[in-house]
Amino acid sequence: MTPKRLVATALIVGIAFALTGCANFIRNYEENEDRIERNTIGTKYDVRFSPDPPVNAAFSATAMRVEKQQVKKYQVFVRGEVVTPYKGWRKSYEMPCGLLLVPASLCSHVLSIFTFGVYPFSFSGAINDLAFTGLNPFLNWESETRTEKRALPSTPKLIDDVQEDKITPLPNVQVVAVSGDVRKTYTTDKFGVFQLTLVGLDPSQSLFNTARKFDFTVSGDRQPTRRLLITRDFAGKLLRSRALIVAYGMAPSGKKLVETVKKLETLKFNDLAYALEKSELAKHKNDAAFMQDFNNASLE
Repeated sequence: MTPKRLVATALIVGIAFALTGCANFIRNYEENEDRIERNTIGTKYDVRFSPDPPVNAAFSATAMRVEKQQVKKYQVFVRGEVVTPYKGWRKSYEMPCGLLLVPASLCSHVLSIFTFGVYPFSFSGAINDLAFTGLNPFLNWESETRTEKRALPSTPKLIDDVQEDKITPLPNVQVVAVSGDVRKTYTTDKFGVFQLTLVGLDPSQSLFNTARKFDFTVSGDRQPTRRLLITRDFAGKLLRSRALIVAYGMAPSGKKLVETVKKLETLKFNDLAYALEKSELAKHKNDAAFMQDFNNASLE
């Protein structure tokens, strides 16, 4: 036989082994597992406040996408086999090794017989299995290091079917807030949060203008995404706080600053009171009369 034919024959035999070999069965297995299937059935935008409903003159809000999902949970009883998958190229060394192990297997059996089992028959049987598995062209040696699981068909059992909301904050999107004739646009940060000021020290930054209804639209949504209605009591507090700030601004003094701050704190607008005090003290820090008046009023 010419070298070319020899190579072609070896190639054909190798391909035949690769295509016709069998996986080496090792053991069966059984296990339970849970499977969850999620399907989105609807999506909308939303705005949530902290706290909700708001109780402060300024507070944070979060723009988010809410996905309504149908969540099905299944329990699956899985049965299958652990096998060593067949690789034809491995026969290139398994067959020569198997050929060498045949006489070793015979000697091992003879040794077990003449020692009346002192040399265990299990050792002889293991060598025998290695020898004849190696010589079998359609079977590899067993190997725990390269096993794979082959699951048999199983029927999942539905154990739960519910609807859940998947909430995702929306970073860097625009939120438009409208209250009466006031309209402001905010941009969320990387966490989907933006700061909302109903009444602040700067009137141009304040959203509240006597109206109790606030409509929020997220990311160009055609309809208002969220509507906030504040109570008449809360609206009254906002009006009084704005009037206090305006009255103080018309005739600022150290004593009047203390009085205004205390009144704002009585309304539970502590952040606004602190912001006013901090801003005015920074503005008048070089005014000795103002600071003396402020310190005297603080001690009363």
